[in-house]
Amino acid sequence: MKTTVPRSLYLVAVLALVAAGCSDDDGGAATTAAPVTTAAPVTTTATTAATTTTEAVPTTSLGDEVLRVGAPAAAITVDGDASDWDGITGLDLTLEPISTETIDPRVATVKVAHDDEFLYVLFTVEDDFNWNAADAHLSASTAVMWAVEVAAGPHMGTDEEGKEESYTSLGMVDIWHWELECAAGEEQGGATGAGPADGDPGNDSRCNFDDEWATDPETREDDNGEGAENSLLGVFGHTNAAADGEGTWIFEIRRPLQSGDIQDAQFAIGQVALMALAYWDPDNSLEGWDDAEHVQSSNHGWIEVELLAG
Repeated sequence: MKTTVPRSLYLVAVLALVAAGCSDDDGGAATTAAPVTTAAPVTTTATTAATTTTEAVPTTSLGDEVLRVGAPAAAITVDGDASDWDGITGLDLTLEPISTETIDPRVATVKVAHDDEFLYVLFTVEDDFNWNAADAHLSASTAVMWAVEVAAGPHMGTDEEGKEESYTSLGMVDIWHWELECAAGEEQGGATGAGPADGDPGNDSRCNFDDEWATDPETREDDNGEGAENSLLGVFGHTNAAADGEGTWIFEIRRPLQSGDIQDAQFAIGQVALMALAYWDPDNSLEGWDDAEHVQSSNHGWIEVELLAG
């Protein structure tokens, strides 16, 4: 069942996601605890649900609703095939454009899981298949963002969409930014050796699945600083991979729970991480998407992801 999530804002982070583009269960558990770090423990009532999606649940925070999804322990293979996620509860939501854009919203689902070593993300978007080997702007593109610092806003670290001169950064965010320069079914990202092997750890020089950080939409860089680590692995697919085929994009991602990189989000079982999502549609114009033309989850605030034990 696909649901449209109300446009309500989370008290700690009331904002929107990636305004600058490519370089360019247990989700129904009620809790009132707000994270005090990027992965603060929360109290939750856990159940095992047979359904695959869950709606946003109410919180006591001033009557707002907080988006939540549980990340259970699971055996996941990153191959662009979502079948091994069937028993995992996800969060359905509508991705919306930033206020200055008039592009169409998109229905999406996100699921998160972990094992003892890795965090896994399945991000699916209902849209037709567009992929162009020669021009990434004529292919779909996506981003998954995490708060590195708990105060960071979900609009690339800022407290509101704003114009460049009015950005107020509240902290750093970690961005897994994916332009589809390689084909469906191919392993992509720093875990393949592209980027780290050529001295540019944050940049996947082969497929352009990059590890980035930002403090506001104008301050976004590949993660190449001291101690930089990029072990992202991604494989994408589509349920109808023919030109303009109607169906669902499948973006499957893996990263170590702990990277040791100060510009990365770190994940721990029993704790909560803050996530946001974005998607670029190449059908936005004859030239494909541009930086601002994306839909994103951050109109709803951060998505709280609880890494469940067991």
